[in-house]
Amino acid sequence: MKKYKHAFLIFLIVMIISIFIQNNAHASTATVDTSEIHQTIEGFGASLAWWFNSLSTHYYRGEIYNYLFKGLGLDILRLRNIYGKEDYAMSVFEEIADSFYSLSDNEPKIMISSWSPPVDLKSNNNIVGGTLDTTASGEYVYGNFAQYWIDALDAFEEAGIVPDYISIQNEPGWGESHETCRFEPTETSTYAGYDQALDSVYRRFQELSSPPKILAPEVLGIGYNHFQNYADQFNHDHADGYAYHLYHGGDGNVNPDAFNENLSAIANSYSDKPIFQSEYDIGGWFNTVWLMHNCLVHGNVSGYFYWTIVSTNLGSQAFVVLDGYQYILSQAYWGFRQYSKAIHHGWKRVGAEVDADSLLISAFIGPENDELSVVVINISHESDSLDLSVPNFDISGANIIRSSDTEQCALVNYYNGTKLNLPARSITTISTLEISPGSAGIKYKKDIDSNTVDCFLAQNHPNPFNRSTTIEYSISKESFVFLAIYDNLGRKIKTLVEEIKPSGKHTINIELNELSSGIYFYRLETSGKTIQKKMLLIK
Repeated sequence: MKKYKHAFLIFLIVMIISIFIQNNAHASTATVDTSEIHQTIEGFGASLAWWFNSLSTHYYRGEIYNYLFKGLGLDILRLRNIYGKEDYAMSVFEEIADSFYSLSDNEPKIMISSWSPPVDLKSNNNIVGGTLDTTASGEYVYGNFAQYWIDALDAFEEAGIVPDYISIQNEPGWGESHETCRFEPTETSTYAGYDQALDSVYRRFQELSSPPKILAPEVLGIGYNHFQNYADQFNHDHADGYAYHLYHGGDGNVNPDAFNENLSAIANSYSDKPIFQSEYDIGGWFNTVWLMHNCLVHGNVSGYFYWTIVSTNLGSQAFVVLDGYQYILSQAYWGFRQYSKAIHHGWKRVGAEVDADSLLISAFIGPENDELSVVVINISHESDSLDLSVPNFDISGANIIRSSDTEQCALVNYYNGTKLNLPARSITTISTLEISPGSAGIKYKKDIDSNTVDCFLAQNHPNPFNRSTTIEYSISKESFVFLAIYDNLGRKIKTLVEEIKPSGKHTINIELNELSSGIYFYRLETSGKTIQKKMLLIK
């Protein structure tokens, strides 16, 4: 018996020593220097160029807007210039922008990029491929292109959308098989010149009382001196910032560090204006946050945009993937949120160093120098710990938020000066801002079917009608109700009801003076049920 007690005592001593050694093992160290100031942040953004109709008609679009615009803390929403091509969708953009403006806790800003001007300005009379059209004397219609932008700004303003930034052409040097308008850095006999198009738009913008800021040249990627080839041709006084995408110049699928040389080259040579990485989403969630760090630190970018907010492609890396009544928040959403919720417009990147090659660190201070966010990424497949030193700034009590392969912006703890635990392949944000923890957002159709609301939609009366008509509907129990009018092409014309309604019969009287004669549809959506009816307007 004594032999067993002796063995147990030895085992216990070994375990205690092991735990002591583990808890006192060497930790990596990092220091933040708030006096070392780098770039001012313009904000974190994402694009909604496509799939906006699917978002605007989704049953849970209210929840999705809240996740994207409030939960994500998005600073900038990038939209496609649809003027002259899909004007019917302007009301959809208006609804989405209204939600963005109302839900953002920051200073919400809009960026508009053009994929193609209308067909009457194109050399091939098609929004797919081609370049600017020419006059009878062979001159490219730069003036008409500038007028297109003036008219587009007016149309967006009528919809309540006033862009803060614009890009006159998305990826000007690429593409013949999709919606585009190709520009070479300077004019050739085959393609219009980006430099001259930019000059023309800039001159027209000077007629406006508050013109948007122009970002240029928003090229496809940063390899092959592609960015420099364009940037060295246009007048830099005619742009307020530089923009590029990352579809070449590195490899986001395999190694985000492969971009660093090109990122640094642009940052060092074009430091006179803010730099925007305005479109990229390749490489999975972890490579996304790794690349965000590289762009912020090596590329000195002021704005970082993800592509895209929403998609109906189940294999997409969009923040929100739609599938009927189902929506899923991707892991990329949570990784991006580690930056976007903790750092905003007007913040500045400050000095930060760490003594471990497997750890990446960046730090940002608020406009009033009273808030601080530190982001640490462990790119290793092994866990680590970190001693963090922030002289001259008190971060005690700061939120510690973490995402990993198994966590979604989890609130780990509040900072109390002890070592930070950094799991393998994780991103940790220490922020004095109050940041709510995340939770996986998944909605399935079956969850709705189990709580289906019986509903009835009557034929409008009178029908046909001249200017006004009445619509009646009833629901069996309290439910969220969406009732809207659509044209015969399925385009939403007007939202009539978008709120929780009590059970019972409801009547709505509508006047449609603004619509022309024709066939229209009105559609009622409740939990798991959709009913649509036809009505005829005759003037």
